[in-house]
Amino acid sequence: MKDFIKAALVEKFKTISTDRYGQVNPFDLRPSIFGERAGEVEAYCKENKGILQFSTYGGRVGQYRAFSIEDKDIQNACRLSLSENVGYLNNMKGW
Repeated sequence: MKDFIKAALVEKFKTISTDRYGQVNPFDLRPSIFGERAGEVEAYCKENKGILQFSTYGGRVGQYRAFSIEDKDIQNACRLSLSENVGYLNNMKGW
């Protein structure tokens, strides 16, 4: 399951949008990234602490569930994938 989570996130970070400072909006890290397996991923992370931390946020669009990445291996893989993201690179060079 951890490999599935890592693969899905690395794929998402290849195209994820960032602000002009290169920061990823928590709204973009929702369980829907995992498709039909979103519930399974959330249950797995509740049982196995230290992978993803799920939280409920509120904003202009109402309340939504999102997560932060706690696992260092997944963080590093996502960071590497983000460093190849054209939108991220343009935002980081734009200011």
